[in-house]
Parts: sequence; structure tokens; C-alpha cells
Amino acid sequence: MFSRRLISTVILSLFATMWLVGCQGPDAQAQKLFADHKYQEVIDKFPDSQMARRARSMIAEELLGAGKYQEVIEKYPDTRAAMMAKDEKARALFNEKKYDDLIAQFPNSPLANDAKNMQAEELYNKGAFDELIAKFPKTPKGKEVLEARATAEFDAAKKMKGDKQIAALESIMRAYTETAAYKDAANLLREVRKK
Repeated sequence: MFSRRLISTVILSLFATMWLVGCQGPDAQAQKLFADHKYQEVIDKFPDSQMARRARSMIAEELLGAGKYQEVIEKYPDTRAAMMAKDEKARALFNEKKYDDLIAQFPNSPLANDAKNMQAEELYNKGAFDELIAKFPKTPKGKEVLEARATAEFDAAKKMKGDKQIAALESIMRAYTETAAYKDAANLLREVRKK
């Protein structure tokens, strides 16, 4: 009788304690902390939970809003905020005309292509055509210079005869593979070799 009473009392005390403490499962505890904006605590106590991933995103969003782009990129690289932070840093570098830094740090950014085009335009305007095609051959200005050089070399090759002409046409085909002159040189080379 005494032991039944003791067991009943212990069980009732346990239930009362659980009720007072608010015994909740880990998911419910994580949700409560998240609702209270205690994101770091959610991450610390429940690191592998879905709620922890949401908490990381929320912290990253807050840092992004505060303009702490580098911290977002370094500490929360797998969040949407990190992508936005990279875009913001790339935009800042572009606006500051730090094109080399932009291309080096964010090569996959759409602004990296714009930076390459800006640098190619500057080299074109300076008349630095060799440097332009060495650094930026796939930009519109790089393609323009390559096309002009290929056309000029093809026009010169058309006036040549014999082995000299064959060597010039082969040189055009090696150096200017993505130009209209490449096709023209290949066609003329076929004709010359038939003779």
C-alpha cells in the first residue's frame, strides 16, 4: 500500500513538473525559440534540425539588411542571403570600377561579363588591340578586332601565290577559328590545293 502510494505520488509529481516546465519535444522547443527570434539558440541547441536551417537563413537575412555582406558570405554561404550579398558586393566593385577584383572574386556574376566588356572597351579606345584580344577575345570588341585582323590577313593571302599563299591561309585558320575569314580561308585553301 505504501509503495503504491509512493509510486502514485512520484508519477503525479512527475506529470505536474512536466506540465509546469512545459515539457515539449525538440521540434516544439525549437519552434518556440524560433518564434521568440532566438535564432542562435535554435542553432546551438538543435543544429541538425530544419528549424536550425531556417534560423541560419534568418540570421543571414538580418546581416544582409545591416550591410554585412562579407560576414553573410563567410558564415552562411548556403543561404539565399549569401547569393544576394555576393550580388551586392559585385555591384559595389562594378560601381567603383574595380573590374579586375570583380572578375577575380565573382567570376560567375553577370556583372563579371559587363566588367570584361568595359575593360575591353577601354583597351579598344586606347588602341591596345593586342592586349585586348589577349585578355578579352570573346567580348564584342575582342571579336571585332579579331574579325578585322582576320579579314585583313585573308585579303593579303588572296594576293599571294603558291606555298606562301598556302602557309598564310593555314596561319589564318589556326589563329582565327571563330571568324568569317576562317571559313573563307578554308574554302580558298581547298581550291588552291586542287590546282
